[in-house]
Amino acid sequence: MDQQRLQACAAELQQVLARLAPADMEVADLRSALEPLLALAGSGALSAPLPWGDIPGGRYFTEGGLRRYAELEQAFARFRIELTGGESPALRKLRGDV
Repeated sequence: MDQQRLQACAAELQQVLARLAPADMEVADLRSALEPLLALAGSGALSAPLPWGDIPGGRYFTEGGLRRYAELEQAFARFRIELTGGESPALRKLRGDV
């Protein structure tokens, strides 16, 4: 895991959550669900990738109404990718970064 990238993604997501949570209860719920992981990631305490399904919050975008916040969805996706070990070679190829 790239600790610097993970910490940067955690900080970015925390900023977006902090800005949106006061006006949207669903964002506040997502923030509460992610708070423990964000704290661990921010402190550098996570040393092994987590399984995709062990990261809470995805349902807020697929089943809830948070898709309307593109910046939040992108920040969450970047954080989740870093938590699972970073971008795979297949994802980099798909994005054209190879």
